[in-house]
Amino acid sequence: MSRPFPFYLVAAFSKGPFQGNPAAVVFIDEDLGTDTLMKVAVNFNQPMTSVIGSPIPSTDEKVAAWNIRWFSANSHEVPLCGHGTVAAARAIFDSGLVADSVEVVEFHTQTAGVMKARKVGKDGIEIRLPSATLTEVSADENPKIAAALAKAFGRDVAVKYVGAASGGKGFESYLVVELDEQENLGKCDVNVPAFLDTGYVTNVITAAASSGEELFVSRMFAPQILPPPFSEDSVCGSAHALLAPYWSKKSGLAPDQPFSAKQVSSRGGDLGLTWDQTGGVVALTAATFVMSKGEIYL
Repeated sequence: MSRPFPFYLVAAFSKGPFQGNPAAVVFIDEDLGTDTLMKVAVNFNQPMTSVIGSPIPSTDEKVAAWNIRWFSANSHEVPLCGHGTVAAARAIFDSGLVADSVEVVEFHTQTAGVMKARKVGKDGIEIRLPSATLTEVSADENPKIAAALAKAFGRDVAVKYVGAASGGKGFESYLVVELDEQENLGKCDVNVPAFLDTGYVTNVITAAASSGEELFVSRMFAPQILPPPFSEDSVCGSAHALLAPYWSKKSGLAPDQPFSAKQVSSRGGDLGLTWDQTGGVVALTAATFVMSKGEIYL
């Protein structure tokens, strides 16, 4: 016999329903098995579905804790999802599942340790991601990546840096490419399947911002795990665990200095960032918007 499980649809990095990155958040307090959770994600057909399990006991009245897993719309379980975590935190604070005294939600993950989220103002969420470093790719890799970029953009593009994530924490297959600001990243037409040729699952393209309001802009492509039309992620929170340290160091920012960034996909989204170098975390602040809520019967 089926039973109902609550769900939310939340737009992260947006104050409205038509920007930012949407995610489904489902509260499932029993073990239905990974295969069923994958089918749930396929049915929701969102860029990401966050599955929140039963609450974990906490001895601190200001902290509530849950297990969390993330699934894409084509049945892939992903090791880390920033926008899915933002959406999950908003759903928890909105659901009445936590007491008024709770200030922090801890998400216990299978690969990225414990991630913390807190409410900021009426609709904002701050999450703290483990920061990661970049290592310049080897000379042997450069031709393959350059060829994939030329295929993706339909021309040779001006590349300033190519680096791969190091240090684990769920970022093992992230590639970051900095383009020259003059490439006008947000206006580029991109052949997304070409990124299958880089050898990396998550391909993050970034450039200095020209607006004067943000430090940098970015786009993210992951055709290996995200099905069309989601192969370009509207706003990728986890990518900024790499981008924030990279741009902070490149720009000579003071420790713990906050700054802004923008993802320039078709939906777009705004991010507030602070790199806590000593603590090894990136604080990421995002607006959120609850688009719908209800129950799914399983």
